Amino acid sequence: MTPKLDEVAENPFGFHECFLMPMPLGKKVVNLRELLESLREIDESVLFYHLIQSRLAMGYPLVEYPNDFALWAANALQDSKLAEKLSSFDPFEYQNLMLVRQAVVDILEEYLWDLHVVPWARPGFEFHFCQASVVVMHSLISARTLKEFCGALTQVGLDSIYYHFFEARWRLGELKSDDFSFWIETNFGLPELVTAIRDLDVYFYSLKEVRETLAGLIHQHLGEICDHPG
Repeated sequence: MTPKLDEVAENPFGFHECFLMPMPLGKKVVNLRELLESLREIDESVLFYHLIQSRLAMGYPLVEYPNDFALWAANALQDSKLAEKLSSFDPFEYQNLMLVRQAVVDILEEYLWDLHVVPWARPGFEFHFCQASVVVMHSLISARTLKEFCGALTQVGLDSIYYHFFEARWRLGELKSDDFSFWIETNFGLPELVTAIRDLDVYFYSLKEVRETLAGLIHQHLGEICDHPG
């Protein structure tokens, strides 16, 4: 029997809030070849920051440029073709950050192969590498049922959506998982809903769109309207 929106979970979902504390590493690059060489060496946490975390630190994503590398290619190198290639790349298609790194390296290697001149950044537009510490706080908002969960999605801040849907992929060590689908899977089953959530192309979604899409998927799979709790 399909669970209803008011079925109580064995383990309530406790929402968390978070904010980032970016830390410049004192390392910068001025052209595309230097970026390529640096990407071979940087820590995975730095790669994760520029691909994922920066969307929260800087109010991302602009759908056009979902990561710092694409944004730098467009603004600093003024190379719209490269920016497009880096914008269409989805790190969540890979199982881990080692494979993500290689995919970005492959994109840059292939692009540089066809160039006669290496693109340089304009003065003042060098790429500065960063990593971030994540400060996490317990929220007062929790959910025991899918109905309460839908309502809570409309109440929590976008930082909470980011933490449970994006940061979780780094924290859990699995780029195809997240806190929301894990909670639904372990408390209610619902394999089709869980699969639908994990199959979302969330890298190209704004945090607001993620919030709206999650509520819509629960409604779609359970056939009931997700109202505010209480």
